[in-house]
Amino acid sequence: MGRTARQRLRLSPRARPGLIGLLLAALLAACAAEPPRQERWVAFGSLAAVQFPPGAETAAERKALADVAGLWAALERDWHAWQPSTLTRFNAALAGGATVTAPEALRLPIARSRPLLAESAGWFDPGIGRLVALWGFHTSDYPITSPPPDAAALAAWAARPDSLADLDCDAGWRCRSRTPQLQLDFNAMAEGLALELAAAQLRAQGVRHALLDLGGDMLALGERAGRPWRVGLDDGRGGVLGGVELRDGEAFMSSGSYAKWRPAPEGGRWPHVLDPRSGQPARGTRLVAVLHPDPVRADAAATALLAAGPERFAGLVDSLRLGCALLVDEAGTVWLTPGMAARFQWQQALPQRRLPGAAAGCVPDHPPT
Repeated sequence: MGRTARQRLRLSPRARPGLIGLLLAALLAACAAEPPRQERWVAFGSLAAVQFPPGAETAAERKALADVAGLWAALERDWHAWQPSTLTRFNAALAGGATVTAPEALRLPIARSRPLLAESAGWFDPGIGRLVALWGFHTSDYPITSPPPDAAALAAWAARPDSLADLDCDAGWRCRSRTPQLQLDFNAMAEGLALELAAAQLRAQGVRHALLDLGGDMLALGERAGRPWRVGLDDGRGGVLGGVELRDGEAFMSSGSYAKWRPAPEGGRWPHVLDPRSGQPARGTRLVAVLHPDPVRADAAATALLAAGPERFAGLVDSLRLGCALLVDEAGTVWLTPGMAARFQWQQALPQRRLPGAAAGCVPDHPPT
C-alpha cells in the first residue's frame, strides 16, 4: 500500500462516480483545522479508502489498513462473478447437476441473501448471474458495444427466471440446483458485506474511529475528532446532490443507472441493473441511496429499489424495513422517506415526493404492513 491509487490501477466506471462522494468527504473534512488521515487503493475494481481522525498514526491503525486490504483482496478472489474464483468454480460444479458442498467463503453471502430475496419480493436476487452475462455486464469495460441478447433468449428468461431460490442446501451445506443453468452473482451485496466484515475486523483490533469507503459506499466507525463523519452523494450528472452525517455503525449505500451501461437502440442507455423477472434493464430511475446500520441490507436494497422503479418505492421500503431511503427518477423528482428527509443535507433543489408519516430512525420500529 505504499504507492498512490493513481499508480495502482485504472479504475472501473463504478469507481469514478463513487469518487465524488469520497472527494466531498475529503473537502468537508479539509474545512476543519486538521483533515483526517487517509489511505486509498483499489479493491473490487473500485477506489477503496480508509480515513482516520486527525492525529499521529497508531500501530493498530497501521496494521488495520494492511489487514483490511488483505481481507478485501481475499473476498474479491472468492466472490468474483466472472473471473476465476471460488464462486465461478461453485457455479460450474452446480451446472454439472451434482450435489456440491458449498465452500466456506460462499456460505455467508448465500445465508445473508436469502431473507433479503424474500423481503424484496425478488427484486434483489443473486441468482441472476446468467442474465447479467447474457447482457454482457460481466465486464469491467464500459460502455458495452456487443449486440444485446436476442428476443428469444429474453422471452425464455421471463418464462422461467433463474433465482437463488433454486438453490437447495441442507444443514451441512450440501447444495444442489433445481436448474443446471443457475449462476450466482453477489455483486449487488458484496460491497456491503465486505464493509461489514472489515468494520468487525477493525473493532476487534481496537480501532474505534474510521470511515470505510468501497466504491463510494461508506460505513462509519465512531467519529471524526468529535464530529460525525460526513459523506456526499453523486447526482449522476457530474455534481453532488447532497450528503449525510453518519453515526457510529451506519452505512450509506447507493446505486445508479449512469456508470455501467450499454447503448439502447433508441439512443438512450440500458443500465447494468436488471429486472430479475422480465430480464430487461431497469427503467425510470437515475439513482438510489439507502442509509442503514446494516450495510448488507442497505446495499441489496439500493439495487432492489433501482430495479423496481419509483412506482414500487413505497412498498419496498416498507417490506425491506428502510427508514432512510431516497430515489431520484429519470425526470429528476426525488422520492424519499421521512427519515431520509430528516437526515439528508441538500446541495440541489429538486422536486420531492415524500412518503407520509413522521420522521423516524433508519430502522423502523414497526413490522412491514
